[in-house]
Amino acid sequence: MDRNLSLVIGIFFILLICFIILVLISEYRNMDNLKIEYPNISEKAYDYRKSNLNIWAINLILKFLIPLLFLTTGLSQKIERIAIGSGRSLFLTGFIYIIIFSLIDLILFLPIDFYSSFVLKHRFGLSNQSLGRFLELLLKSFALNTFVLSLIIWFPYSLMHKYPNRWWLYLGLLSLPVIVFLNFISPMYVDPIFNKYTAIEDSELEEDIRLLLEKANIENAEIFQVDKSRDTKEMNAYMTGVFKSKRIVLWDTTIEKLNRREILSVTAHEMGHYGKGHIWKGILLGGFGSIILMYLVYKTSTWLLIKSNGSFGFRKIYSIASIPLMVLVLNFYMFFTSPINNFISRHMEREADAYEIQLTEDSEAAISTMLKLYEESLGLPRPSNIFKIWYHSHPTAEERIEFFRKY
Repeated sequence: MDRNLSLVIGIFFILLICFIILVLISEYRNMDNLKIEYPNISEKAYDYRKSNLNIWAINLILKFLIPLLFLTTGLSQKIERIAIGSGRSLFLTGFIYIIIFSLIDLILFLPIDFYSSFVLKHRFGLSNQSLGRFLELLLKSFALNTFVLSLIIWFPYSLMHKYPNRWWLYLGLLSLPVIVFLNFISPMYVDPIFNKYTAIEDSELEEDIRLLLEKANIENAEIFQVDKSRDTKEMNAYMTGVFKSKRIVLWDTTIEKLNRREILSVTAHEMGHYGKGHIWKGILLGGFGSIILMYLVYKTSTWLLIKSNGSFGFRKIYSIASIPLMVLVLNFYMFFTSPINNFISRHMEREADAYEIQLTEDSEAAISTMLKLYEESLGLPRPSNIFKIWYHSHPTAEERIEFFRKY
């Protein structure tokens, strides 16, 4: 490996650890301030926040360290040799490689995923999930993601081989129709794999939501409730889909724990995302961003491969063994573009909050809903500024409540 490359990798991990330390210091200082400003917040909420910060720090390091180890230990090259066998086609090679790679990745991340998603949630009273249900969701997600990726991985790699200098452009341009397609089929065919979607049992509530949909001029959207109480005690709602697949979805925990006005308030907020065109804006921004991202991945992965001097076990970017390299570079750019993505998301959430009040004319319900949502999930009124900038897709609870009070 080139000495400069080793130096760059070393500096990156040092800076990453410094970033983690900075965030942890900022978060602990913020919690000290919150204890003074909000004396009624339970110690349980602070403990939960601290535990999640520890998990965040470990995951952040692992998302870069694990693909790097696949490359530097030669493991990726060994998996490629197994996948190629005695001259298998690119399709079969990619299919076998993804299955092996995904299995190893699952095993490596399983301990921390189990701790964060199951042990910690039960410890703090936020989960109803049985161990069998946890394993069911884990295996379904693994099987679906691995199967789909293993079926299509041959396509980008064939483009890399045929168009070594332009593959990034073709993949970026293709991302837009792919995103639209996924937004269309996911609500109808993918989501029901994991949970049961049914009509809302409360007919009066459904009628009230219908009236809101008519007021928002999206009356052709469907309304569902989903059995999330099998998994969690937290609450949520969302609007998803495009064309005939668009729908409002309420978690059954939301229907159970909020009163009528509060449920309508949550629903109106989700309608705001559609009414303000956020779904389509997100698709367009995602497509445009994919072109830029693919170009950056192309330039960076090519540079890394040249500087590796063959130490990764391959010299061509279209080698299937380069998958961990692509994952590493993608994670790098997703990390550094996170503040931009979340800034845009927070802006859209503010617009949806305003739309919510315009539609319901009920700021009191909006405030009480926000308080319940954060109290039930052991959330804090705000994170530190650096954590908000880097990771918060929504305005803080403190900001949203203040907005509702002033609106």
